[in-house]
Amino acid sequence: MHEKMNLLKELQEIDQEVSSIEATQQGYHDELEAFESDADRVQGMLDELTAELTLLQKDEAQLQQDLLRERDNVTRVEGRLPGIQTQKEYVAVLKEIDVAKKANKDLEDQVLAKQQEIGALEQDQQEKQDQLNVIKGNAEARAAELSGLMAESAATLQKRKETRESVASDLPAPLLRQYQTLFKRRGGLALALARDGACCGCHMQLPPQQYNSLLRETEMQTCPHCNRLLYVELRG
Repeated sequence: MHEKMNLLKELQEIDQEVSSIEATQQGYHDELEAFESDADRVQGMLDELTAELTLLQKDEAQLQQDLLRERDNVTRVEGRLPGIQTQKEYVAVLKEIDVAKKANKDLEDQVLAKQQEIGALEQDQQEKQDQLNVIKGNAEARAAELSGLMAESAATLQKRKETRESVASDLPAPLLRQYQTLFKRRGGLALALARDGACCGCHMQLPPQQYNSLLRETEMQTCPHCNRLLYVELRG
């Protein structure tokens, strides 16, 4: 029984180390996925800004065309002034010129407002692009760093798993199954130390007779409260 318990303790130590390595590897993957998620988020914002900017630039181009036509209209109407022969016609043309100039001024204001809006969006777009470049740069640098760490942890994990198989093969199949079930259900702690009459896994008191039996190490026993396999550390 003592030999089996020692194998189980060694197996649990290996399994805990394996779980720790796998958790670390998952952390590496999660970290890289976080970079990718941030990059996708910023890229999405950048795409929206680009699409909005494209529409604004089209609007601004149309306003520029309208402005050119209105300026041509002002020039055309003003060109009629030298040929006017009556006061009434002169007043009418002046009024037409005034209306055209007001329309021209309104279009100029619209173009200016649109250009300012485009400028603000372009600045925002550049900020998002800079942010995206930083995220990608950090991701590339960290990916290069993690590549070595992941290769190292993978090699360590493989060695520990090989050792685990060797240790597990020396245990009876029913006991190994019992251990593996407990390891999963009890958060990586299938074995628990019994000390001062209590289970250190769940901190519940053990029946005195059971604890005394454990001290004699006569048979494999489980905690009546948490079902963990119990062992004691005898003082020499």
